[in-house]
Amino acid sequence: MNTKLSVVIPCYNEEKNLPHIMAKLSVLLRDKTHEECEVILVDNGSTDNSAQVFVDLLKGIEENIRVVKVDKNQGYGYGILYGLKQATGSFLAWTHADLQTDPADVFKALDIYLLAPKRPVLVKGYRKNRKLSEAFFSWCMGLISSVFLKARLTEINAQPKLFHRDFYEAIVKDAPYDFSLDLYFLFKAKKQGLIIDFPVFFLPRLYGEAKGGSGSSLKTRIKLIKRTLKYIGELRGRVIG
Repeated sequence: MNTKLSVVIPCYNEEKNLPHIMAKLSVLLRDKTHEECEVILVDNGSTDNSAQVFVDLLKGIEENIRVVKVDKNQGYGYGILYGLKQATGSFLAWTHADLQTDPADVFKALDIYLLAPKRPVLVKGYRKNRKLSEAFFSWCMGLISSVFLKARLTEINAQPKLFHRDFYEAIVKDAPYDFSLDLYFLFKAKKQGLIIDFPVFFLPRLYGEAKGGSGSSLKTRIKLIKRTLKYIGELRGRVIG
C-alpha cells in the first residue's frame, strides 16, 4: 500500500491522554477514505508510564498506527523530526497528543490542501474560542516574529500543520530541536509561497501538564519567550547574512 499521509504525534508524559487519542485515531483510520494514511506516535523520552500504556493500547490494533521511541527527550522539535524521519507518506503532518485540537483536523487540512485553487506550501490550524489572554499572547508573538523576520506569521503554535514531503526534505537539515520548530516551518513556508489557515475548535486540556503552550505556567511562558526571541534573532541573521 502506498502511504498518502503520515501523521506524527509527539507524546511526552501523556499517559492519561493516550487511551483517548488512540480511540479517536482508531475510528478515523477505519474510515475507508483514510486507508492510505498512517499515524506515528512518538514516545518522546517520556518518564511516566507511557511506554507500558502504549504496549497495552497497541494490542489488537489493526489500523496503521505505530509507536517509535526516543530514549531521552531532546526537545519538542526533536520528537516531531524523529517521527517525520520514519514517515513514508507523500504528505506529512503533525499535531499534538493533548487533544486540545481534534486529530480529525489533520484530514481536513489534507482536503484543503488538495482542493485549494492555488497550491499551498503549508496548511495549518487557526485556534478559535481561546481565552483572551492566550489569544493575545499568541498575537504578540506572531507580531514580533512578523516584524523582525519580515514575513506575516500568525498563530505560530497552532496545530495541525500539513505539507508535502518535498517541502520537508528541502528544509529539514536546519530545523531546530525545540519549540522553535513551528516558527521555523512557518517562516520557510512563507518564504516559498502560500500558507492556508483554517479554523480549529480549541479545547481545554483535560489530562497532564502543558509543556509550553496554552495553559503553561508564567515561568514556562517567560522561558519560551526568551528562547523564541533568541531564535528569531538567529533566523533574522541567516536571512540578512
